[in-house]
Amino acid sequence: MEFEFWAALVAGFTGGLVMSAMMAIMRAAGTTEMNMMYLQGTMFTAKRGAAMAIGAVMHLVVISGAILGSVYALLFTWLNVSAASAWWVGALFGIVHGILGGLMMAGVPAVHPRMGKGDTGGAVALKEPGLFAKNYGSATPAGVLATHVLYGLVLGAVYAWLLGM
Repeated sequence: MEFEFWAALVAGFTGGLVMSAMMAIMRAAGTTEMNMMYLQGTMFTAKRGAAMAIGAVMHLVVISGAILGSVYALLFTWLNVSAASAWWVGALFGIVHGILGGLMMAGVPAVHPRMGKGDTGGAVALKEPGLFAKNYGSATPAGVLATHVLYGLVLGAVYAWLLGM
């Protein structure tokens, strides 16, 4: 499989959208409080609406689309993954991605201006996620891993489909 940036961007965006939809369903069911778009957006502003908009662009376009979409696509290319295998190889990458992402959640307070610092100057104070975002609900750690596996599966399938067009 060859590397195509625009296909990687679209595939990563689509994977991020499906991942975010799964987390929204989990929030609606009351099994998690995690909202990655809000978490990312509040790094830049305390205003809820603006934080959601900024977070949506960051999560879907920049991180899921351009950055991680390209990383996955480059790995597909480097490993010479066939189009027929891209969905399950993407899911395997998602396992690794989910484990790394879950481990990194414990470090978020060190870089997030609205959590883990005590006084936030009157701005919104966010709950620290903890390892695998366990502080956002008992189902969240499994959700973190499952959504990343789903992200990789969708990204791989969409990327292979786009390259086959």
